[in-house]
Amino acid sequence: MSRDTTQLLRLAIALSVSASRLEDRFWVHQLDAQIDSVLDKGQEDTLESALDQLWTANPPAYDALAQAIEARSSGLIKADGQELLLIAIPVQAWSRYSIAAGAIAPARLAELRTQLHGHVLAADVRLALVDVLFSPDQLPRGFAATRKFARSLMDAAEHEQDLHVDAAGLAQAIPFVADVRYVVGAVMVAPDAAVFRWQEAQHSREQVLRDWQAYGGAVLQTMLPACAIETLLPNAYFNAWRESDLSGRGWGVRSTVDYLKAVLALPAANLRVVIAPFYDHVLEEYRVSFTRVGSNDVLHGVVWPLIGNEDEATEVTNEIETIVRAAGIGEVLLLNERMPLEYCDDCGAPLFPNPEGELVHAQIPESAEPTPPLH
Repeated sequence: MSRDTTQLLRLAIALSVSASRLEDRFWVHQLDAQIDSVLDKGQEDTLESALDQLWTANPPAYDALAQAIEARSSGLIKADGQELLLIAIPVQAWSRYSIAAGAIAPARLAELRTQLHGHVLAADVRLALVDVLFSPDQLPRGFAATRKFARSLMDAAEHEQDLHVDAAGLAQAIPFVADVRYVVGAVMVAPDAAVFRWQEAQHSREQVLRDWQAYGGAVLQTMLPACAIETLLPNAYFNAWRESDLSGRGWGVRSTVDYLKAVLALPAANLRVVIAPFYDHVLEEYRVSFTRVGSNDVLHGVVWPLIGNEDEATEVTNEIETIVRAAGIGEVLLLNERMPLEYCDDCGAPLFPNPEGELVHAQIPESAEPTPPLH
């Protein structure tokens, strides 16, 4: 291990066993300084190495280190004490056509800013938005890149301006039937000031979400034509990213039902769902196949990855079954075999189980309209 890795481990473990808030502050200060040093040197591998070693060996220390790394990657403090926080505004979408990504028109960005100030952000918060609707593949990769991105928003947030990013220079958005899009920005507040409206006594998180879905969702819908959308709560960058990952699993399953009903003119009762666990060394994910009742041909598939502390004891299959039953699916088949994580040799797409337990390529019949693969 490098000296930086060893120091990160020592400080994270010390913070995880601290017995008072006063001691916490001591270790947090030292851990933050160490993380800043590593991030400034761009040593992404050092952070990943420390996290990997704590993941199973010391979960409390892992949590302490992960939270500290996220905080230092997405948050900055100016010399005068003003604090900046990177935020993300996720929206789930599905469409029979292409899901929009790329440049946001100035008028739409101005409307989004108005709704954020009106329904999500606390008073006296300054805001900068990036004029791009990002697909997941276009977001900064890694903690160091995220910190650099947050720093680029510092001046814009201080002056309540927006940041222009050339969308043509970003990676190509990978086409999926159901996917998530993000608007990214940064907020700046005085030390110890509230950031979000739910921190104020007269507002609740639930009410903020309802207001945002009603008013902010209307703006996002204009940015995602020909899409069905579900707006999620704007929040701190990494938290919003995790919440969209969690909600995206059920969204993908429900979207598949709606999509197959639309392109095949088929009622949900005529569809069958096959659910199977897929392993590497441990259970990694479930794959959900869709077939016609009475047929072994897989029409479409959805990957349901395990997230966080989920494992074989988690009631994932019950959750998936509840979702598809509520959508009107006629038959649900649970396979108990340990399936290998196999992918198509030609296109790299995951293979999905048919009712016989064979791994096959999901394929819409040629008589139906062509479609991109479902994420």
